[in-house]
Amino acid sequence: MTLTSAQSALELDEALAATHEQLWHRLGDCGTWWTGTERVEAMAEARQALECNLCRERSEALTPMMVSGEHDSVSNLPAAAIDFVHRLTTDPGRLSKEWASKVIESITEEAYVELATVICTQYVIDSFNRCLTLPLRGLPDAKDGVPNRVRPDGVGDVGAWVSQTVDKSLANVSRAASLVPDTEILWREVVQSHYSRGPQFADLVWDRGLSRPQVELLASTVSALNECFY
Repeated sequence: MTLTSAQSALELDEALAATHEQLWHRLGDCGTWWTGTERVEAMAEARQALECNLCRERSEALTPMMVSGEHDSVSNLPAAAIDFVHRLTTDPGRLSKEWASKVIESITEEAYVELATVICTQYVIDSFNRCLTLPLRGLPDAKDGVPNRVRPDGVGDVGAWVSQTVDKSLANVSRAASLVPDTEILWREVVQSHYSRGPQFADLVWDRGLSRPQVELLASTVSALNECFY
């Protein structure tokens, strides 16, 4: 199917477009560890990272740490948070536990997980628009509020880079952002909208444009190209 306009692309799936729209606005909500303003600033940094000279030089280097310097930033976020957002956006395949530990030591693991979840959710929605040559959404309005900084019960060391729920009945990929459940729900919803589409996936009911084997092949290929751990 050839997409001839932004409107025709959106008409492919109105439900998906609606999900993206409401999730996008919720990314500007006050979080558990970051304010709404800080979350929107982080989203601005994620877009800026694609134009950052330091990020470009690092992506071309044998290892990113061979290149020092300052990011072309557009916010007042802490330097460690800016570096985290830029590297997560432009060079995720070469992040290391040693580097992550330094970021976590600077901003806390809870703040690390929340920021990662916001940026990953944004990345899915922005990438969807870019792939369909749709204009990127304007950054969401930052909502008022004060982060309560409450760490959830039932989380601990499960052998990952950050603490996660110790409930082993959940798949690891579902536990990844469980340290910040109020933000994790955004990631789950965007995944649901693109992949499993509610009960159809679990119940093996498949009434979609692509066959289930085609979707599995596409998902596996993208995961391999992105060097997905899971």
